[in-house]
Amino acid sequence: MNELEAEIQRYRDIIDASPSALVLVNPAGEIVLVNRATERLFGYAREELLGNSVEMLVPASVRGSHHKYRESYLATPEPRMMGQGRDLYGMGKDGEEIPIEVGLTPIHMPDGTHVLSAIIDLTYRKQAEEALARQADELARSNAELEQFAYVASHDLQEPLRMVRSYTELMERHLGQDLDEKSAKAMKYVVEGAERMQLLIDDLLLYSRVGRGELDIARVDVNAVVNHVANLLSVTLAEQPGATITWDELPTVRASESMLVQLFQNLIFNGLKFHGEEPARVHVSCEEKATEWLFHIQDNGIGIDPQYAERVFQVFQRLHERDRYPGTGIGLAVAKRIVERHGGRIGFESEPGAGTRFHFSLPKTPRTGKGESP
Repeated sequence: MNELEAEIQRYRDIIDASPSALVLVNPAGEIVLVNRATERLFGYAREELLGNSVEMLVPASVRGSHHKYRESYLATPEPRMMGQGRDLYGMGKDGEEIPIEVGLTPIHMPDGTHVLSAIIDLTYRKQAEEALARQADELARSNAELEQFAYVASHDLQEPLRMVRSYTELMERHLGQDLDEKSAKAMKYVVEGAERMQLLIDDLLLYSRVGRGELDIARVDVNAVVNHVANLLSVTLAEQPGATITWDELPTVRASESMLVQLFQNLIFNGLKFHGEEPARVHVSCEEKATEWLFHIQDNGIGIDPQYAERVFQVFQRLHERDRYPGTGIGLAVAKRIVERHGGRIGFESEPGAGTRFHFSLPKTPRTGKGESP
């Protein structure tokens, strides 16, 4: 008998050592075994639980119907999670509801099928999820406020900027030859600074608009888009004798046509702009994947050091001198935002001096918005 008692004690010690609350319930719904984790989780002493109905651990709002769930489970007992797809709660001695996860296992005994419940406390996980959700909401609200501020600020800055530029140019024309060399140079700096500020404001407005409003999703022929972009960049091509834009047969996708034009224009212009000694050659191709289209824009330009893989997609980030490669440094940031608004990804492969291959994906079923066409 001593050996049997020792064996029973060993099993009890194993059960008590479990970090999960364990509750064994007989066919009548009475609690016949619990471990220390159960006492800690629900706040009851073991003696208060044993022999009582398991419904004492169930919130009052569902206690009346809980026996139906037990009967349903006993009709087809098998190991499974309880309440899949919905939140479960237990109730502690203090009346507080506790978020839990419950695994059920039938234990067949001479007096009928018992059910062993392994219960995990989800309180800390729920708190972390709620904190994460709050942070996500705050971040989304902050981003929306920042976009609104950027839009309003850049919009409101345009009028005083136009006045500065206009009056400076008017003074320059009015004074004409009366300006000494130093004053003329100062006037030139003011006009150039105003022009650069106008470019920055225009690009900031463009970046803000890309992130605002609904996507106007429709069926778009990418061949027509790239052909249109090539026409838009005809002046840039004319300034580079021998420069070319070519493309394979491209698919029809579901996307915002205006944003797609902006996306290809930014990426193709990037390839034309950052060319080396040879005339720029930019080629557009596409691969069909199971759930998305993967586009490639290959150029033969100066390339990008991979260490700048994140920086090139940030707003107003430049890797080169403004005198050699003019611009505000926002083109790739706009491209990234357009791709991500459609639910895709963007990146590149490159080595300095060996050209760059940008790639971006467009889901076959994009995020929809107002005005979607079938």
